[in-house]
Amino acid sequence: EELEITTLEDVIYVGMKNDVSFLFSSTLNLYEHQSTPNPNMPIRGLFYIARIYQNYIKKRGLNLYSTRQISLPVPVYVVFYNGTEELEDETTLYLSDAFSEGRGSGCLECRCMLLNINRGHNRGLLEKCRRLEEYSEFVSRIYDALSKGMSLKRAIETAMDSCIEEGILKDMLIRQKT
Repeated sequence: EELEITTLEDVIYVGMKNDVSFLFSSTLNLYEHQSTPNPNMPIRGLFYIARIYQNYIKKRGLNLYSTRQISLPVPVYVVFYNGTEELEDETTLYLSDAFSEGRGSGCLECRCMLLNINRGHNRGLLEKCRRLEEYSEFVSRIYDALSKGMSLKRAIETAMDSCIEEGILKDMLIRQKT
């Protein structure tokens, strides 16, 4: 059964800072942002997805004890990374890597796609999503200023000013600056 595109009131928020999830067609999209590499992202994703599925089942009045299988949206879990540690453009993290017997063992798996969105990485993705590309540039400017010895507060202010001047995230940065 094909799921309908959800309305705004059907958007499911994970409830964590920098996270968003939403249904589109028959796909459950879960996106998160991290500035620190974290090998535990798959277990966190599993917790998030389980909560979302619980809410999904409850909201739609689905019966887990029925003799008919319920239909669930396919989960996609993506983490955008823009920290200072050098990482590949794309890395897949697996829940089963944490199991004592290693990847592929056990009856459960959760894959997390980690996408490096730092300047110079994932150019194809960033070219397709202007807002993400602008965010990447903004953060890169903060890191550049920090590497020159600026305080964090001053580095952020400097990056905000230069980005606003050049039309990068201008609308959002002007709102945040006030």
